[in-house]
Amino acid sequence: MDRFEAMRAFVRVVDSGSFTQAARQLGLHKATVSQQVMALEATLGVRLLTRSTRSVVPTAEGLAYHRRACTILQQLDEAETELRQGGQAIQGHLRVDVPVAVGRLVLAPAMREFLDRHPGLSVELGCSDRVVDLVGAGVDCALRGGELPDSGLAARRIGQLRFVLCAAPRYIDEHGLPQTPEALAGHRQVGYLSGATGALRPLRLQREGRSVEVEVPARIVTTDSGAALSAALDGLGLVQLAEFVAAHHLASGALVRVLPGWQSPSLPIHWVTPTPRQRPARVQAFIDWAQALLVRRLGSGLEPA
Repeated sequence: MDRFEAMRAFVRVVDSGSFTQAARQLGLHKATVSQQVMALEATLGVRLLTRSTRSVVPTAEGLAYHRRACTILQQLDEAETELRQGGQAIQGHLRVDVPVAVGRLVLAPAMREFLDRHPGLSVELGCSDRVVDLVGAGVDCALRGGELPDSGLAARRIGQLRFVLCAAPRYIDEHGLPQTPEALAGHRQVGYLSGATGALRPLRLQREGRSVEVEVPARIVTTDSGAALSAALDGLGLVQLAEFVAAHHLASGALVRVLPGWQSPSLPIHWVTPTPRQRPARVQAFIDWAQALLVRRLGSGLEPA
């Protein structure tokens, strides 16, 4: 058994939630991936995955091993990329697509750092909350939120993005502060249309194993997280925002947490590329840099993978 290949297979199964999807991403047969994971479990002497006819879920030991394995594989990929470059600078053009808030607040302000490291590279940074066809648009890599569909894209999980329910003091002065999730139905929200489905994202909250979903009327809906923030700051309704987007406004008092005893569900985020094979050096270099930047800048707003 090749330990690293088995480790890579296990990570892909956990990230995709499917042996079939992991096999497709790795360019292997499903049976081969299954054998690699079973051999890894036998070597470690623990069960890493709980398998059923409908799902594959990591055990507690599997989750702990997944975190370590991701770090090891990332370091291995970076070392191999450096060796393949043979000391030569990375050159060429890179096309990236990311959500609006991440592009504006995190990546664009730090892009000089990346370009100074790689003076032979140029970057086209697309910022959109809609899902882009990577192959059709010629995009080298994209940052996607939510559960990934069963596709041929290769994925690298970053973590879980935290969200917070909030409102502007102006809205609270006019409509009051809801005290229970059920009371939200009597309020209104700034609605956000999912880039993946085009549907209004429902307002969900959870606490101590209990989860509720409330239909809250929306007088304004948008596909742009920046527009949702602006509308909420103007008092047009309640809004669920990524914690890193809302943090500054919560600290200044421009926004106030609503139902702080309840949590908004977090959202998994991944880097995706069009091919399951080895990424080009320029793509790997960008993903490694951007992932470290996101972990650093998002802080507690990002739960580790």
